[in-house]
Amino acid sequence: MICRGSEHQEKNTWDIPAIAIECKTYLDKTMLQDASTAAEQLKQKNPNAMYIVIAEWLKLTDAVNLKKNKIDQIYILRKQKNTDREFRYRDEYIKNPIYADVVCHLFELVREFLTTDWEGGIAYGINRGYLI
Repeated sequence: MICRGSEHQEKNTWDIPAIAIECKTYLDKTMLQDASTAAEQLKQKNPNAMYIVIAEWLKLTDAVNLKKNKIDQIYILRKQKNTDREFRYRDEYIKNPIYADVVCHLFELVREFLTTDWEGGIAYGINRGYLI
């Protein structure tokens, strides 16, 4: 950005991500709320941005409403709920692998998002007949 109107020209470089990915070992309710706040702050600066959370394990109950947060997608790589550490290190504990289909879905989502035309605005919308 170059500012004019004075004797000096000031050049600023802005780094605003198109996609932000937050990585966690496990995702609990507090972490989900923090990530949603970060996603909301990012989208205030760049409404076109995508915010993704990736975790190995999930530590949420079914009572949590995922629709009310600003996160675009949440990936649980092991397709498994988190258990307490004392159980996780027992010999009989079965730890799921990191599933390739989850990683592939993430990859495809990011690739599609980055290669999609981000055209927008009233003129573009009026030609389609719907604006948003």
